This record gives sequence, structure tokens and C-alpha cells, in this order.
Amino acid sequence: MQNKIGEPSILHFHDCADVGLNLVKAAHRKGLTWKYLGAQEVRPTNTPSGLIGEKSYKLKLLTKRWKAVHEAELLHIHYAMVVPAATWIPMPKRPYFLHLHGTDIRTHWKNPKLHNMIQRWIDRAQKVYYTNLDTEQQATEARPDAQFMPAFVDPDRLIEWIPSNSVAKKIIFLSRWEPAKGTSRQFSLVKALKKAIPDIQLEGLDWGEQAAEAKSLGVRLLPKMPHEKYIQWIGSATIGIGQANNVLGVSEFEAIGTGLPVAVLGHRIPRPDDNSTPPVLEGTVDEVVYQIRQALEDPVACSRQLQGKEWVFAHHLADPYVDQLNIEYRKSLGYPYTNYFSN
Repeated sequence: MQNKIGEPSILHFHDCADVGLNLVKAAHRKGLTWKYLGAQEVRPTNTPSGLIGEKSYKLKLLTKRWKAVHEAELLHIHYAMVVPAATWIPMPKRPYFLHLHGTDIRTHWKNPKLHNMIQRWIDRAQKVYYTNLDTEQQATEARPDAQFMPAFVDPDRLIEWIPSNSVAKKIIFLSRWEPAKGTSRQFSLVKALKKAIPDIQLEGLDWGEQAAEAKSLGVRLLPKMPHEKYIQWIGSATIGIGQANNVLGVSEFEAIGTGLPVAVLGHRIPRPDDNSTPPVLEGTVDEVVYQIRQALEDPVACSRQLQGKEWVFAHHLADPYVDQLNIEYRKSLGYPYTNYFSN
């Protein structure tokens, strides 16, 4: 393949947990011109009412997708189930990288009715990445050369956590209340905290099918809120509680990234790159309650000891991955990829 000149035209197609958005923003900070077509423009959750209005809206989106794909040389598709939206007729034929984000490889790929179809999409990708550590086995079985790339936090959207001495101490639950987030185990922690620290204020989001049960146990529920208010809510807490799983999500990494001490039941899966795990207060219900009681005595000292913010900024920013991806994009398309940083 003859080397091409200039910068390749890259489109991040669809998104999950803002992974694509954060990569594109980081690319723009480096002077690259990657494009972005978000989830609402690929699989909209809200469409106009009425048959004519809905058809017109979908045709408008299809035209927008066609134009975006037509102008790209390579697609980076986020979430396997949207591959058809980027590759089937009438879309222009383009090579693609595929990013597996969770349910696509964790659940759909194992479904006998969907497996062969999804495997074909994975096979046809130039490169494959997976975001969740608990899907490493499935991802590398489906594609032995699949590489880990974590979810990212946007440092521009975070605040610095500074607990106020004038406000009552408060523990907040960072995730929605549903089985996928380990809610049944969270309820055991709620009960233990209420017993061990009766006067502590517990808050969570009014979000998820088990939210009513959390409320019945004494958790004050707040309505779902815009991201900016969510970050401010994190800043009002003394300690955060992450989902009771062996992996954490962006909401936990954002909280840790502000400096807030975070506690989580169980233990996390180590990263494949450096074998590290998120620096949180972890263990059994009794162990976590004990550590929380200790942390409440001096939450700032606990934050300094955990060094969670430093770990998140070292492991969950998109910027370092842009260079890696740019090399792979250029290599795949026949652009020179050595010393392209020099400009």
C-alpha cells in the first residue's frame, strides 16, 4: 500500500459512557480533527410522535449518518450492536475499528441467536478494543488480539473535593439501584451503616428499579440530575459508595477523581497493563463499615492516604490513548506513522 499524505479522516460512530467523546476531545487538544457522531444521532432514544414526524426524523438522521460516514476514511464504532447502522447499505463502505462496551460482548455475543452475526462483525474489524475488565475473557476469545482501553473521565468536568466542616457528614451512593449494580449487597451495607452510625446521612439517586427499597431502608433519594449537578453533589459528600461489583464505572471514577474517598464492597479486577486496582476502601460489609467509620474521623487524611485522584488521572484520561490510536489508524490506512508527533 502506498503511503498517503496528511491526516486521515476518522469518525467515532455512536458512543457508550462518553468513551468516544473523550477520545475525540483529547484528539482535538492535540490538533487532530477526528469527528464524532454520538449515540442520539445513531440510535435516538426520543423521536417525534406521529408516523410522518417519526419517519421524517429518521430519514434526517440517516442522511446525517450517510454524510458523516461518506466523509470518513475509517470508522471507530462504539458498541457492536450498531455495526449495521454504520456498514449496511446505503452506507458507504468503510473499514472500521470496533469498541466492545459491555452488554454487546458480555450478553449478546453469548446469545446463540446473535452469536454468529456479532462474531462476523468482530472478525471484520481492523482492530478491537474492550472497555470492561470483566469482559476480558469473552473479548479475547472472540478476538485474541483485542486490547483493553478503559472508560475515561473528563478532567474539565470535575471539581476538587473539599469537605465542609460546617455541613453534617454525608455518605452518598454513586450508582443507580438495580441488580446489575449489585444493589442487593448494597442493601446489606445500608442496614449495617444505619446500625453502626445511626445519625449518618445517607443519600442516593432516585434511579433504578430497586430505588423504592433503598428509600424504605432510610436512604434519602434525589431526582436524576444533569452531570454538572451530579458532580456538585459528589462535592457535597464526605464519602461515596460505589457499585458492589468487581469493576467500577465512570461515576465511581469521577468521584474518585475529585478526591472523594470511595468505599466499595468486594474487590476489583486488576488492570492488565500494570496489575493495579482502584484505590478504594473495600472488603466485606463489616470491613467496609469499619473503614468508613475510621474515614469519617478525618476524611481529608483518608483521601490523601488513598491517593485516588492521582490514580484516576494516571489511568483514566483519554489523552495517552489518542497517540496509540492515531498510530493504529494511520497504519491501517497506509499513512506514515513514524515521527508524526514531530509537528
